[in-house]
Order: sequence, then C-alpha cells, then structure tokens
Amino acid sequence: MTQDELFSKLSAKLPHLEKAEVPVKDYLTMRLKDASRLVETAKVLKNDLGFGYLEMISATDWLGAVKPEGYIRNPNPIVFLPEGATPQDIPTATPGFPYRPTIDLLWLFGNIEEKIRLVLRLEVPRDDAKAASLVGLFHAADWQEREIYDLMGVNFTGHPNLVKILTPEFLKGHPLRKDYVHVKDQYDE
Repeated sequence: MTQDELFSKLSAKLPHLEKAEVPVKDYLTMRLKDASRLVETAKVLKNDLGFGYLEMISATDWLGAVKPEGYIRNPNPIVFLPEGATPQDIPTATPGFPYRPTIDLLWLFGNIEEKIRLVLRLEVPRDDAKAASLVGLFHAADWQEREIYDLMGVNFTGHPNLVKILTPEFLKGHPLRKDYVHVKDQYDE
C-alpha cells in the first residue's frame, strides 16, 4: 500500500486527521488536532486499518533553548563521566525558529502485514500537558507513557499506574523539559 492509498483510507475513516506539514522520516505523518479523539483514532487504526503494533511513543518540547543550569560546565565534575570528559556547550535559541509553548506527542504505529508505518502527532499545551492513555489498547504504551510522564511531565489520563519510572521520587521537575533547572541533591558534589 502506498502512502497515497493509506492517506485515502485514513481520510475516509478518520476525516478529523490532517496530513502533517513536516513528516517524520519517510512515514505518512498525520496530525490530530483534538486530543479528545485520540483513543477513538487509535481504535480505528488498530481494529479497522490493521495498525496493531505500537512501536514507539515520543515527545518534544518546543519551548525554545534549554536553560543552561544543570549542564556540565566544569571538566569531569561527576565521577560517572569518563576521564577527560569535556564540558558541554551551552545551547542557545535558533533565530527565526517557530518556538511555541507546546509539547508534541508522537505515536509510531505499525501494520506488520502491510509492512507500513504511520506517525500520529498531537500538540498539547505545556502548562496542561495531558493526553488519554492508550494502555487499554496497546500494552506497549505502559512504560513508554510512564517515561514521558516522568521526563516531560505529560499526564496520560486513564493510565493504570502513572508513576515515575526513571528518576528518583525526590527529583523535582521533569528533566527533558526545556525550562528544567536541576536542583542539587545528595548525589551532587
């Protein structure tokens, strides 16, 4: 099935989706504008269109350049770094880039029989970052949603066990958000 054929099928079954302006790799990338239709859309993809494999869930924070606090600026201040580790460059904003206060969620679905992939994108506001959980449809969503919750602060409503998975309980904030500032704890020098 070509991308055009897939797009025609998707448009017939899911008219609320639109083709994303910028595709992910060479996959057909569709944008979901209404977060309340996520579960309905995933059900149609899985049950009617054969996308029964959830390969990956990811997220991107589009706020802007990261804050330099928490970046390594002294050579090898942490014992876990290899000897001779060099300081990281402090990132700066790219002029003219359309930064915005949103988090872009991406789901990569696979249709194994047809050997095709589809990316579903959904932008959520940073200050109320939430989306419905897909754990009820795809067991593979369980730990991936927990990881995004932990590192990006996206609340997946309806998730049966939405707790931190990678960072300790005492860590405040979400380390992959662009405005995250590390607060020193007992593991810092």
